[in-house]
Amino acid sequence: MLAALKVIEYRMNKWKVSFFATLTLLVGSNLFWLYTAIDAGVTYTYQQVSLDDLSDAHSFLGELVVKGGKEYSQKDILHLVRQSYPNAFIVEEDNKIMVNKVTFTFEGGKLSKVY
Repeated sequence: MLAALKVIEYRMNKWKVSFFATLTLLVGSNLFWLYTAIDAGVTYTYQQVSLDDLSDAHSFLGELVVKGGKEYSQKDILHLVRQSYPNAFIVEEDNKIMVNKVTFTFEGGKLSKVY
């Protein structure tokens, strides 16, 4: 009878150990995924702020280029771009020159916007 109780007690202890080990792993994995989700959210927020700052800087530089280059015609700008970047893919449309994701827009033959 005593041996049977020890076998039952051994099985109960084995079950408890397995249960608590599994519970610990489950809680640990959930904490890992919670940390990962929070880290991704913080990273995305900082990335968005950096992109907004970069966009503001591009707008500022575009306005600065327009103020300094109002006396240049579309052909002058095209010549300067070809001189500066001879291997670049330059697209010239009606009133636009596009090179390396930068677009120069002209109104009345004069530079009006850079973006």
